[in-house]
Amino acid sequence: MPIDKVFGICLILIYTMKKLIEALKKLFKKSSGFTLIELLVVIGILGVLAAALIATIDPFEQLNKAQDANTKNTLIEYIDANVRYYTTHSAMPWNDTANASATSCVLSAATVTAGGENLSNLLGANGCIQALITDGELKSSFTSVTNILNQIYVKGTSTNLTACYAPKSRSQRNASDTTNNSLATALSTTLCPNPTSGTCYWCSE
Repeated sequence: MPIDKVFGICLILIYTMKKLIEALKKLFKKSSGFTLIELLVVIGILGVLAAALIATIDPFEQLNKAQDANTKNTLIEYIDANVRYYTTHSAMPWNDTANASATSCVLSAATVTAGGENLSNLLGANGCIQALITDGELKSSFTSVTNILNQIYVKGTSTNLTACYAPKSRSQRNASDTTNNSLATALSTTLCPNPTSGTCYWCSE
């Protein structure tokens, strides 16, 4: 939902709460206390307002947006690290046979270049990610976010890398650039983007 609409709804809720408080003050002046019915009415009104606010903001969607942002940032960080590595070595980690720390990564070249690979599978002691860490292109803490790495799929060539992830938020699933599968192959426009589909991927290279 656009931020201006959310802001407008919040203003309405604030105005309503203000009026409710004024009414309660008047009621309190007329009586030494509240009756059970009055308390139930107030609780009911507060419950309706709270439900309306939750329905408007949709906290689960906001959490999914935050998770998508973290995954996207990690994905881009990995791509940028590979670009810097290529600039230095004139080869991607999985094609750099001169790099002793990339032994397993080089062995997995066929998997990376042909069928794609889940990023968490490149965490081996001598894997692609470790090669980037050894070269100073990634921090060692990068390997600790396995829950995010599990969601990222990479596919490369000798000179290029594409990474994709399946968004969790409806807004990103419905974005015009969420149109691929995990191998960065464009899908039919009848399939993607789709706000309810978990098989449409956002990709970057």
